Amino acid sequence: MPALAPNEYPEALFIRINDNIHATELTRGPWSHGVMHGGPICGLLAWAIENRLGRDDLVCSRLTVEILSGVPVEVLETSSAIIKNGKRTAVVESSISQNGKVLARATSQWLSPPEKLKASSESVADIPSERADPGAHPDVDYPRPGFNADAVDLRVIKGSTEEPGPGLIWIRLDHPLVAGESPSKFQQISTLCDLGAAVGWENSDDDQPFINSDVTMQLLRSPESEWVLFDSSVHRVSNNLACCMTTLMDTKGLLGWVMQSQIVAPDDIKF
Repeated sequence: MPALAPNEYPEALFIRINDNIHATELTRGPWSHGVMHGGPICGLLAWAIENRLGRDDLVCSRLTVEILSGVPVEVLETSSAIIKNGKRTAVVESSISQNGKVLARATSQWLSPPEKLKASSESVADIPSERADPGAHPDVDYPRPGFNADAVDLRVIKGSTEEPGPGLIWIRLDHPLVAGESPSKFQQISTLCDLGAAVGWENSDDDQPFINSDVTMQLLRSPESEWVLFDSSVHRVSNNLACCMTTLMDTKGLLGWVMQSQIVAPDDIKF
């Protein structure tokens, strides 16, 4: 099948049809072209959480996503539940499943918003004018269309998503999360948060790639802009386990952090 031209790409990462969610090619990741990238998984779980909560007087302080299995680029079901719905706090869970099997799940903590933000003393790097083109890299077989190369806009300050970190990259979501809907800032940053592992990646001592099994995003406040600056690096004390840690900033300053548990990828996963 010939590659699609950019003007033929899907309009969004997901299409909602009745009670089901159809993943489009824009969700595809580089590990296997029939399997979703972790970013759309996080974004879809956040979408289900926010729709279930249905409140605008709280902000998400923590989102934790566990990826239990590869999520296929196919028809999926989502479910969500409010575990606590208090005056100043709430806890909401969600999951993605197919044919009764849970493939990924998330839990989130929501708190009253900050009453008064302190002025940031940190200077935030300007957003470069040139857009990166990961899909043009000769050594990485990105699907086209796919998440890394086509669903996000990357503006590199240091490093790249194709070379070992640390890296410093501005990123924004370049397509709607769900067709016909305008994603909230929370949904946007949730869809981006898994990219810390791409910005800051490194391989093991014997040059084996790491893959992350979870994502935890901690936010100090709601994002002020669609652009998020990822300052990412990998930390480890062994050859098989690691943690990618990311400091998140937006155009107003410090926003939060992302942590991703990592393990050396199985031999049958090719990058």
